[in-house]
Amino acid sequence: MTERTLYEELGGEAVLRRIIDRFVDRLFDDVMIGYLFRAADRARVKEKEFEHAAEHLGAPIPYTGRPVAAAHAPHRIRGGQFMRRVQILKETLTEFGVPATIAEHWVSHTLGLRALVTADEDGVCDPSQRERVPAGAAPEKGTQK
Repeated sequence: MTERTLYEELGGEAVLRRIIDRFVDRLFDDVMIGYLFRAADRARVKEKEFEHAAEHLGAPIPYTGRPVAAAHAPHRIRGGQFMRRVQILKETLTEFGVPATIAEHWVSHTLGLRALVTADEDGVCDPSQRERVPAGAAPEKGTQK
């Protein structure tokens, strides 16, 4: 007897595609980071996000997109923008009632890609605030991000 993958526990292709569709739509339509996607093909982003998620959730579906670092290198993505994406992911997973073990894996996997997406590790978007926040520390409440 084999163990079920996180992909299978989630509900397979149909469920994952619904989650990805909602997630990508939220990214494209977000007032804070949606502009980063203005030149992107929404259908292609949905397909690559599906492949990427399916693969890290254990499905026998290969990710056929460019390597994450190469795909994001042309864009100046700030740490705060990366974390906004993470927040949208968390909200989408909650909206779909994704089990905690799967959601935690997915978010952890995403956070593990941060260095490939942005060199801005502190998540502080305002450079004037960067000096006040030690590397790796969260900004104090009330400071501008």
